[in-house]
Amino acid sequence: MAKWLVSLSSRTYTWLLCLYPSEWRQKFGEEMHLVFTEAATVAAQQGGLGLFFWRELRDIPQSLAKVYWYDWTKKWRQGAQRLHEATSAADLPLPPPDGRDSWRQAVLELSPFLLAALLLLLATYRPLIALPPGWQRNMGFLEQIIVPLTLPIFLLGLARGLPRWAYPSGGLLTGYYALAANQFGLRPFLVVMLLATIILALVALATNPQPAPLPIPLRRVGQGLSVDWSRLSFAVYGALPLVIIIAFDDGYANNRTPYLALAVLVMVAGALLYSRSRQTLTQLGVLVGAMSLAIWTAWLDKLSFAGGLENWIMAPYPGAAALAWTMQLWLTWTFLILAPALLTTLSQAVRPKRMFSL
Repeated sequence: MAKWLVSLSSRTYTWLLCLYPSEWRQKFGEEMHLVFTEAATVAAQQGGLGLFFWRELRDIPQSLAKVYWYDWTKKWRQGAQRLHEATSAADLPLPPPDGRDSWRQAVLELSPFLLAALLLLLATYRPLIALPPGWQRNMGFLEQIIVPLTLPIFLLGLARGLPRWAYPSGGLLTGYYALAANQFGLRPFLVVMLLATIILALVALATNPQPAPLPIPLRRVGQGLSVDWSRLSFAVYGALPLVIIIAFDDGYANNRTPYLALAVLVMVAGALLYSRSRQTLTQLGVLVGAMSLAIWTAWLDKLSFAGGLENWIMAPYPGAAALAWTMQLWLTWTFLILAPALLTTLSQAVRPKRMFSL
């Protein structure tokens, strides 16, 4: 009877081993089955086979969790190693200086904001041509201005390894297309396509045991980000001209208010301070602070206009809905600017430090 119970528990344990990963079964399955059979035989001789088998069943979920976690972290480390090999910049020269070390580079990094500031000020206060009504919401009109000014700069920067002066143009171009996609209801489609592209790239990397190094311009992009990942936040900040247009979209008589000019000047000052700052926290603080001031000047514009027309019923004082809209706009862009920092911190937190043993 005892031998039959041992044989039954041994076959049951064999079925349970099928829950483990195949690689794990091939490497340790026979040994685990042998150890279990010997322990079950001893437990049967002592009259404790039922209690022994119950303890084994109770411990299997924890053991499975450890094994799958180990298997996942192993594959993750292998994928990270392949990615490192494919993007390694060890054979590349040192990255060129940016605005922190060169005023020439600082001027290049500032130039997209100076151009955007000039166009916004001219379009608002001294329009040289008759602008179409509601041009702030006209995606076709904005495309005719933004794409020709940003796409060549971004492509040139991409060919040169995406130096820091190319990030604002890429951010403004991306911001425009994201705004257009949201207006035409294409945002879910773009999100799905982006996720699919990332998954396919990771699968291609994971299934290639010896990935070839990426082209030099792409590896230079990774080299630049490894030196200063706040460039991604600077790219988000590059879309601030669009944010200013959105914030002042429902303003009254923008050509008579100094607040839009103040927002534009704050935008340029923030870009300059970022270019010359050396500490990451200072850079993020400058970007968030300048963006915040640029957005909330639009709220001050509404308050100022409504305060000057207190006796006019047709101009109601800005209420909770307008404040909530401004707050939502500010929170959205604050999150986008800080997102690279959050992702970097998260990746460091989940990075496996050591291998554990079962």
